[in-house]
Amino acid sequence: MTSPMEEFGLTFEQTKILYSFQYFLIQQDVDRETDFLTKQLKHKYLNQWTKSVENFLESIATNGLEKNNRYLYTDYCSFEEVFKRMKWSLNKKRPLYSIVLELSLFSMYTPFGIQEDEKFKKLKISETFRLRILERVIFFANELGVEGEYVTRFKSNHQKWSNEIIGSNPLNLLLGGLIGGAVVAAVAAAIAIPVLVPLLAPILAPGLSGAAAISAVLAALGGGAMAAGGFGMAGGMTVIVGGGAILGTGAGTGISSLFAQSPNLAVREAAKFLVTFNDIILVQEDVIKQQIALNARNIIKAQRNKINEIEEEILEMQMAKVNTQEQINNLQQVVKYFRKALEISQKLLKDFLDKNGL
Repeated sequence: MTSPMEEFGLTFEQTKILYSFQYFLIQQDVDRETDFLTKQLKHKYLNQWTKSVENFLESIATNGLEKNNRYLYTDYCSFEEVFKRMKWSLNKKRPLYSIVLELSLFSMYTPFGIQEDEKFKKLKISETFRLRILERVIFFANELGVEGEYVTRFKSNHQKWSNEIIGSNPLNLLLGGLIGGAVVAAVAAAIAIPVLVPLLAPILAPGLSGAAAISAVLAALGGGAMAAGGFGMAGGMTVIVGGGAILGTGAGTGISSLFAQSPNLAVREAAKFLVTFNDIILVQEDVIKQQIALNARNIIKAQRNKINEIEEEILEMQMAKVNTQEQINNLQQVVKYFRKALEISQKLLKDFLDKNGL
């Protein structure tokens, strides 16, 4: 039986390809920057970003060959040969759509959680590239054999699901506006590099800082060995994408601790999960409908299990009577968000079953 997590997984090489696409997005913005000093600073940022990503790839490598191949592709001609070879070798196209989803929601110039953040904090996408970034992501999608319309669909539906999860209360909508901000721009479990290390390092990488902390935090929240706090991915998968973090079973305290620190992260990830569920998993043309239905049911079951797991954690915290009321309140909010996402995914599955006579 297929593990629910496998619907949200990428292999080491697919992960490296995803990051390489992100590298070229940043590089193209750097190339279009007209201010000399800002251009230099963006170069420094890209170098630090690349180092952080390669540290992460090294941390999730399962053998010596992967460790040696952790370096990103920075020459597009050779990179094109690699990702096209990957594309034609796949039995299912789902990983290609997952890569495009992550590219569609990719945030540039997010903080690293290191001292250098202070000099990078004012960086933003240049006006000339801001007008073309959507076009470039659509181009990358087409290169991968994914219809360009999926890029705008992913972005639009992510916003739609975010609004539905939060609700129509004006205060909630205000909080929802934070979803695109720096606080949630980098979620390790969702492959948004670099991560906000100061938030997570004390929990998952005590005593570490800088690049070492980035690697450790990402490894803990990624899809690595369960002994390291990861999801123990099956089928050759090494990381999770597309909101799979909200399933989180077997991830130790890492994911719950992340959401307890900032429930708005849960909104972002739950919305991304729904995009994957509705716009990738339920519409696969290379998988028979009965198998899609079975996989979808297993995913929904994993959603319920994760909600139950968090509720058990809340109960334990309440019984312990320690000063964790803020975390308890946050986790209760996370449960509320996850229950709304569960309600939506159940309706989406029902619509799928009715449409296909299953």
